[in-house]
Amino acid sequence: MAKFKVITDKLNKRRQIPASLPDNNNISGIVFKDYSFEGTAAGTNTLGNWYVDRDNNFYWGKGLMILSDTVPYATPGADVMPPAFNASQLELPVTHTQCISCASWLDTHFGKATAAAVAGTPFEKELLYAIACQETAIYWCHWINDHTPEDILARCVFDASGDVNGTREAFPKNTTAFIEKFGQDIADMLIAEANASRALHGWEPKQWVYAGYGIFQHDIQAIVTDPDFFKKKEWYSMDACLGKVVSELQEKWHVHTGDLFNSVKAYNGSGTRAENYAKNVFQFLSWIKADHNQ
Repeated sequence: MAKFKVITDKLNKRRQIPASLPDNNNISGIVFKDYSFEGTAAGTNTLGNWYVDRDNNFYWGKGLMILSDTVPYATPGADVMPPAFNASQLELPVTHTQCISCASWLDTHFGKATAAAVAGTPFEKELLYAIACQETAIYWCHWINDHTPEDILARCVFDASGDVNGTREAFPKNTTAFIEKFGQDIADMLIAEANASRALHGWEPKQWVYAGYGIFQHDIQAIVTDPDFFKKKEWYSMDACLGKVVSELQEKWHVHTGDLFNSVKAYNGSGTRAENYAKNVFQFLSWIKADHNQ
């Protein structure tokens, strides 16, 4: 039995795990931010992990943070260490030098907040720095000398895969699909945010709703159950971004207890692409920890 806390402004209680969202037919109630309960894992589907409380109410895991668990956090052993790989064969988004520079920048400006976010979890702040290096540092590593931390957080709006090449599979597949569901006003706001980020690259504006928000890239598909993160521009806040990444990592750890590599892999998804993602994160993590231990 684990203890959970709601981290979104509100979260639906459901009578069963829905096949898709939104699904208003099986809602049994609503709970609000900071509501806590004891429960257990109920299953996983394409929407993510689901949890059930003592009264048989079901909750979407992406709206929760795992506060404690009766199963102690395990120390990764030989059977759960990342698979052997040749670092020289990895397709890393940033170099060793850029990785160390970005981790140092994160630690200088957000070290205390990051340490607080991972306190009581099996994660260390260097892991979050490594994830940021994999997710977004390729862009903001060039901005850290002439932009404020606040400006950089605000401009972490990336991933136009739905419109630029049509490779996005999750909802919304493109801007047209987003507008059909959420309307033009919210789309125009997000398009303006994307174009402000494009301007830092020297790119012309586009009428595209981007998919990734925040330094750890909270995906736009979460707007269905976590609308305020996007509508209120909460990715501007490092605390909000940290809350999202830690909560999702805890979800994955709950499934892969003691297995940090596969927890990180599951944070990105599944398959070869997700495994390569995790390998990159572990390479960055090794560089960052080696630098911090010097």
